[in-house]
Amino acid sequence: MTKSTFDDLVTLFDEHASMADAVQQRIIEIDNKPERTKTFRKLPTREAAELLGISDSYLRRLVLDEPDLPKGESVGTARRVFAVDEVHRIREWLASRNEDARYRPARRGEEALRVVTVCNFKGGAAKTTTAVHLAQYLALHGWRVLLVDLDSQASATGMFGISADEEVGETETFYGYVRGDVDQLSACIRKTYLPGLDLLPANLALYRVEFELPVRQIKERTFRFWTLLRSGLESVQKDYDVVVCDCPPSLGYLTINALFASNGLIIPVPPSMLDFASTGRFFRMLGDTLADIRSFDPKSPPLLSFVRVLISRFQPNDKNQQRIAAWMTSTFADGLMDARMVHTTALDQAGNVKRTLYELDPREGRRVLDRALEHLNGVNAEIRTLIEKSWGREDVR
Repeated sequence: MTKSTFDDLVTLFDEHASMADAVQQRIIEIDNKPERTKTFRKLPTREAAELLGISDSYLRRLVLDEPDLPKGESVGTARRVFAVDEVHRIREWLASRNEDARYRPARRGEEALRVVTVCNFKGGAAKTTTAVHLAQYLALHGWRVLLVDLDSQASATGMFGISADEEVGETETFYGYVRGDVDQLSACIRKTYLPGLDLLPANLALYRVEFELPVRQIKERTFRFWTLLRSGLESVQKDYDVVVCDCPPSLGYLTINALFASNGLIIPVPPSMLDFASTGRFFRMLGDTLADIRSFDPKSPPLLSFVRVLISRFQPNDKNQQRIAAWMTSTFADGLMDARMVHTTALDQAGNVKRTLYELDPREGRRVLDRALEHLNGVNAEIRTLIEKSWGREDVR
């Protein structure tokens, strides 16, 4: 057996990467015929009404009685479906005629942009699953959302049908802003197929931030690497209600940037002893990192309104997980979210075709999907309440 040369290994790894990318792109094309690119499904009347906070019958009556409202699309003899932008237009119409706050989910008056970061330095904790579903949930409910992918593996970017290393250039990620290729972060942001949700994508080049920022910090004594994302978001803060950051599985320079830009942290933790122990180390490292940065820059603390641990990948029938979840409850107390992200076959099904639960057609296994969405919506609704409370809203449900 001959030894591989350096060039042989580079070629081999590049070939494997290209083949893996091709398979993922093919999955997207097959599952999204005939467009071959990802689109968001249309919503039946029941779902549209739930998003609007009204009854099915009221929505049907509005569609018939109000000539200015979108009518959706008739499917069969008794079924009607609506595009997401049509649901948003109906919500705007309701808001213009009612004082009810549920029709006005966006920021009000002096309420400032909120940044929620999903992080943990252990892989497999469901960070990307949590971040993408949260971003879609908020957008579906009428919020203006920016999803920031800070992980060079670009899993969140891939969930939107984007081939990160073929369709995203180096200047089109946060790295382009860090390096100074673009002056405004807005130059890197792109629309997604879900109205109300924009994406700052990632690709492999983003990992260079972890090597270049420490060098720049050494050369420029007044440079504050931890403020880059915060300053970048200032230029787009009027365009969004909430920014959701998906971080790499590490406490590196990218995660620290997200931390110092954030108003809230969500830390997904599967109920296993290894993950439980790892989370303790993660909190220790967070504390040490903040203490170190405070010694350099005591006037630039993170602006956190809430920090919550989320039990993720939870299997309710697993006795070992039940026991560890009980330990987590007693350990983190009020720092633990009440809702749990339950691991379901529907989540697996969605992941296999690079979709989220919100993108699955409810006619394909309604009972299983409804059960999965019940758990997921519980998680996202609790985070939404945390965001609303951070604004000081008195009408929070």
